[in-house]
Amino acid sequence: MRNIFTLFLIICISLSTFIISKIHAQESAYDFFLIGKNMYDAQNYKQAIHNFDKAISLNTFYYDAYLEKAKCYLAINNKSEALNEINKVINLKRNYAPALYMRAEYWMNEKQYKQAITDLKEVVLQNKYYYPARELLANAYYNINDFQNALNEINFLISEQPTEYKYLLKRAHINKDMKQWNEAIKDCNTLISKNKFANEAYALRGTILLEQNKNNEAFDDFSRAIANNYFTKELLLIYLNMSMKNDKLINSQQALELLIKNYEPKNSYYHLLLGKILIKEQKYDIAISVLKNAISLRPNYDTAYVYLGMAKRLISKDPINDLRKAIYLNPKNSLAYEELGIYYIDKKLYSQALDNLSTAIKLNPTGRAYYYRAIVWDLNRNKENACLDLKKAKELNYKEAQIAFNKICM
Repeated sequence: MRNIFTLFLIICISLSTFIISKIHAQESAYDFFLIGKNMYDAQNYKQAIHNFDKAISLNTFYYDAYLEKAKCYLAINNKSEALNEINKVINLKRNYAPALYMRAEYWMNEKQYKQAITDLKEVVLQNKYYYPARELLANAYYNINDFQNALNEINFLISEQPTEYKYLLKRAHINKDMKQWNEAIKDCNTLISKNKFANEAYALRGTILLEQNKNNEAFDDFSRAIANNYFTKELLLIYLNMSMKNDKLINSQQALELLIKNYEPKNSYYHLLLGKILIKEQKYDIAISVLKNAISLRPNYDTAYVYLGMAKRLISKDPINDLRKAIYLNPKNSLAYEELGIYYIDKKLYSQALDNLSTAIKLNPTGRAYYYRAIVWDLNRNKENACLDLKKAKELNYKEAQIAFNKICM
């Protein structure tokens, strides 16, 4: 009997020791987990991983330690190890929602939208009020053009959280892509009236109005969005095209400056285009600076040399070297010959003016070239040739030609 009691006492002591050691182990695992979190926040990812490993070694089922370790791997762009850690949790507990959600985020970043949908549907099945999962699910559906399911998810979120206006903006995008334009515009109007995501709503509404061929209204909406510093590269290109088509110089300048500053700082063509607009606005000194930038980006850019020469001529600076450089780079650049002709008119060198304008007309018979050659003929008292050239200029819709024709030829 005494032996049995002694054996029982030994077993109790051993069991108590085991339980106490496990309690201490659990506390230690948590301590290592906290240290790992602090290391992660300090961006010391290697030490963070080391401490999460220690936590896991003390508690194999410490799911959050695996997931935090996965975050560390993502932070150092080791995607395969991150996915491996997430999968370890799912293998230990198949329906663990935080792991499924994190893996869905991983799939979304990898553009594996169908895999993301599978994981997110499992998360939502467990808890239909897990709003971040439903939002991500809507985005996944949207990215595979399953607009109806995306709309269903967003409508659920709006019904649950009517003051979360980001969902209203998302619904407007979905309705726009479903060509349910009235519904999309209705949501945009609500956002604008509430001043929630208003600039995004202006841009989106403008895009819809453009598709409906309501160009003036679309332009106004784009202008409001851009004025409030909301734009994308695509929006700026659309806005630039609309502005230039309607000869809206200030808007064209604004679009180009934003494009160059934010997206295309080394695009020589945009610098050239901006220089041309600045010339039209009579901002010649700024135009010269911009056109020099175009040339520095593309040293053999003959057209940029022509407009640089033009800007200089218009403020009485000598353009001759720039225009000759343009012709050297491209002997068929008719505009360079036009500009040389106009320069020689200003210098009263009419023979050289006539030669260069005639060359320009042979290369490309523009109304502008005919008009200026007519001026040379008139200055040389050759009314017949002047009127013939002015008639040609009129036919080519050069505006100044009609006034000159009435004065010289009528």
